Amino acid sequence: MAFLGGQESFLLKPQAGVDPLRLALTPIRDGVVTDQEWDQFVDTENGPTFFQWEPGKLYFGAKPKPGFEVVISLDSRGDGWLVGDDNLEIRVSMEGENPKAEVRQLDATDRSGPVWVVPRLYPNSVQVAAKPSTAYWNLESVFSAETMGIDVKEDSRVGVRVDVVPAGSDVGPSYLPRNLQFMRLRFDKSRGLFSGLVWRPGIRNRNVARLDPFKFRFNFEVESDAPALQSMDVVGEGFARDAIRQVTIPFPTPDRRGRTFVDYESEIKSDAVGGYRILRATLLAADGRIAQIRTSFRIADLLDFEFGLPTSLRYSDAPQVIKGTITLRSQGEGRMNGNFNMVLPETWSSRRGLSEDFLIYFSRGNAKVNVEYSIPGGATGTFPVILNARIGEMELQRVVYVTIR
Repeated sequence: MAFLGGQESFLLKPQAGVDPLRLALTPIRDGVVTDQEWDQFVDTENGPTFFQWEPGKLYFGAKPKPGFEVVISLDSRGDGWLVGDDNLEIRVSMEGENPKAEVRQLDATDRSGPVWVVPRLYPNSVQVAAKPSTAYWNLESVFSAETMGIDVKEDSRVGVRVDVVPAGSDVGPSYLPRNLQFMRLRFDKSRGLFSGLVWRPGIRNRNVARLDPFKFRFNFEVESDAPALQSMDVVGEGFARDAIRQVTIPFPTPDRRGRTFVDYESEIKSDAVGGYRILRATLLAADGRIAQIRTSFRIADLLDFEFGLPTSLRYSDAPQVIKGTITLRSQGEGRMNGNFNMVLPETWSSRRGLSEDFLIYFSRGNAKVNVEYSIPGGATGTFPVILNARIGEMELQRVVYVTIR
């Protein structure tokens, strides 16, 4: 057992009551934690903590008491804290009105001597928003896992621990183990599902543009020992509650093989908050019992930008020519046409792809723009590349950061 100053380290104590299955859910990250945007992780005596995900990103939140700070322990590959070099500690405190974040990486490649190292991360890989209040302060943070070569996706496994501790608490030496909870990242989960009832989502694409109707099919297999089912209530959770409609549907009679389905359809309000949201279905049995199904879907812009060029480059005294493809991926239905343009840093020059018209023929199709630009020799630092698309009167934008070091 590891001790600090004669006492057992808080990092060894288990964090009880954690739900290991985590649904994709996107917070706003404005520095104010609200219940409708966060999924609770642990309710500690010093304030609640939160954890959730979406493809490529992990989100952490907390509402600590004044005078306390947050220590996040992350095992990105879910293979153990003292294994490999994929472990991060993110420590966040408030200094006046502003948050202070310190990040360090644990390299345990040598099992006999784990050491803290400077994080090998891209700039902006860890972003923090926080605001103080009287009874507590708010923390909202995001970690972009691709910077460590981690593909955060459905069914990924990560190790997580979020502690709220008095400011300046000692976490001990690098070789000290930590008692993490291992999370499984999911798009679907159920609670209290009846014996003899199996469900699966009937959806090919979880992305839906605000301008299009949202359609979701719940497929069921009803076995002989399942209770008689009466109805199903379908509603959005959190920010999706007011963005889509709530319906109550009589549960359909299964066919001779016990198969049936329920179709849900709703318009999405034009001012709906984008990102991953949760659709909840509550099943009511004839005997009064209930079961819940929760599933993630994404309220998307009409077009996504996929940046197919390197975002991390080695320093060079000579000019560097960078070539690649930017994919414009439609999230809507029907044909789409518009104009794409790219804004480069002032000292860079474009050889190809600075501005092009595009046409996407099919629903959820894509168009590719071949890009080539030159970076002057001696450039170092982090540079923004701005991607813009204009579709009719609609303008969309994404900023990509390219690091040279």
